[in-house]
Amino acid sequence: MGKVKFGASHFSYGLVEDDFVPGEEKALPGLTEVKMDLKNELKSIAADDGPYVVLSGGISEATLDVKIYDITSDARKDWFGINVKKGVELYNKNLVPNDIAVVFKTKMEDGKGVWVGMLKGKFSLPGIDTKTVDGTPDPQADESTGTFAPRGDADDGMMVVIGREDSEEFDLASFKKYVFAKTEEDLKALDEIPSKA
Repeated sequence: MGKVKFGASHFSYGLVEDDFVPGEEKALPGLTEVKMDLKNELKSIAADDGPYVVLSGGISEATLDVKIYDITSDARKDWFGINVKKGVELYNKNLVPNDIAVVFKTKMEDGKGVWVGMLKGKFSLPGIDTKTVDGTPDPQADESTGTFAPRGDADDGMMVVIGREDSEEFDLASFKKYVFAKTEEDLKALDEIPSKA
C-alpha cells in the first residue's frame, strides 16, 4: 500500500566551514513551506534507428525553497554573513553568504517521519512582502532559496540525504551526526550500528 507525505517541521541548520559543521545545530522555528528540487541531466543516445541507452550526468542542481515566518537576526548572521549592531542588521553590497547544512522533517499518514538533510548550500537574501492590516492580520513568511553543492571529496560528493523512520535501521542521532558532521569520523555515522540500549 502506498503512503503519502505531508507537513513541514523541525527545520534546523548548521554553519558549514571547510565541509564540516564545527558549531551546534540551531533550530529555526516558524517553517510554513519547503520545496526541494533536484535536477539530473539525462541524455538519450540513439543507435540502430531507435533509443539505445540513456546516460546520466548526475545531479546538476539541488535547490531548497523555504518559507519561514521570521528568519531571525542570528540566523541571518549565519546564513548571509551580515553584521548586527545594536539590533540593526547591516547588509553590505559585498556580502557573501555562508555555506549552510539544513535538516527538516515531513511525515507520512502513519505518523512516521521522513527526515531530509541538505549538506552544503548558500541561501539567497529574503525580501520583505507585507501589507497594511485591515481586520485580521495576514502575515507573510520570509522566503529564501538555497542552492546546494557537493559537500566535498571526503564525503564522495554527497549533496542530499533522506532518512525514513519506517526503516528499522533508521537512527535520527546518526542521521544528524552525518548531516552536521564535525569531523571525518562523523562522516561514517551512517556506517555505524547504533546501540538500542
